[in-house]
Amino acid sequence: MSYNSKKNISSIAAGILIIAAYAVYAFGERAPAPDDLKSWATAMLVFIGIGVAAVIVIQIIFHIVLAVGIAAKEQDCNGKEVERIISSSMVEDEREKLITLKSAHVGYICAGIGFIAALVALACGWSAVAALHILFGTSAVGSVAEGISRRVLF
Repeated sequence: MSYNSKKNISSIAAGILIIAAYAVYAFGERAPAPDDLKSWATAMLVFIGIGVAAVIVIQIIFHIVLAVGIAAKEQDCNGKEVERIISSSMVEDEREKLITLKSAHVGYICAGIGFIAALVALACGWSAVAALHILFGTSAVGSVAEGISRRVLF
């Protein structure tokens, strides 16, 4: 399995974990009142921050595990050789750039659909909190869908 595939799988896993954590919070007993717009917006901002931090930490751990795995596999190599192997596996060619663009398109479509759905929800008389949940949910699902489409296209 290539470096990009492994990195993509770790990003998908991080996205799914963040969505699951938010769902547990939103349906749990400690969730804000259904009409408390400020508290829900604050909670979503906190989960966005947690998501960014989690992705950074997971990517760092992924790179450490990758380096240790390559060093263990290439036992007779020195540090420079391991570094060369890692950097050569991280090179992105034109095909991978095109796949990244196509998968980003999937994420943008999900976010756009979410924006339209939130506007429709508001136009139908739903609460602003429901519109926030639609926006947040479709953005998170769009991020995971982007990763899945990248994985499928590889």
